[in-house]
Amino acid sequence: MITAIVKHALTQRSTCNVIVAAGNSVTKSLGCLTPATLNWQLVNWFLADERCVDNNSNLRNELQIIQVLENTLGKKFGVITSPQAEIQPQEAVAAYASRIKSINMFDFCLLGMGDDGHIASLTPGNSSLYSDDTCLLINDSPNPPHQRITLGMRVLRNTTNRILVTTGGSKNKAFKTIERDSMSPVQIFDPTTIVVDRAAVQ
Repeated sequence: MITAIVKHALTQRSTCNVIVAAGNSVTKSLGCLTPATLNWQLVNWFLADERCVDNNSNLRNELQIIQVLENTLGKKFGVITSPQAEIQPQEAVAAYASRIKSINMFDFCLLGMGDDGHIASLTPGNSSLYSDDTCLLINDSPNPPHQRITLGMRVLRNTTNRILVTTGGSKNKAFKTIERDSMSPVQIFDPTTIVVDRAAVQ
């Protein structure tokens, strides 16, 4: 699916712009890509969210995405852009928002879902879910580190192909909540495609 979307985008434009989150479900999906299928150097990967940690920290989502793309596609996987770690968080929010606003079209948004039902760093019931801001600073993430930078729901929703991938029995409770809670992060995101395994829906 991802390869087909990128191929189609590259027939329309010289580059393909995509939003991806980190996490096991997403990295498993990216791990299925193959280098021979197309010119992945033309893809611009933008992080849906990032932890406010040092640039060389193993907790960086950017590092996780770099590692999986290098493992699957080699060194020629395109360009990854995420909020800057070397400046103050509020400055990083403004800089990343400016970069995101310069993109006319995102071809797909690939997100996972946390055990509590969060997507990117947008958690159930948090007021950030309803913000119109392009990018936000989160100071109260339930999982450490508590300070994170995330794209807002308006940006995540404004994508033609909105893909949610979630796997594992730990997602079962959250997945059931999605079906009955119209204000859950996933329902607001309104995926065009949901990919789950049997364990997540049992």
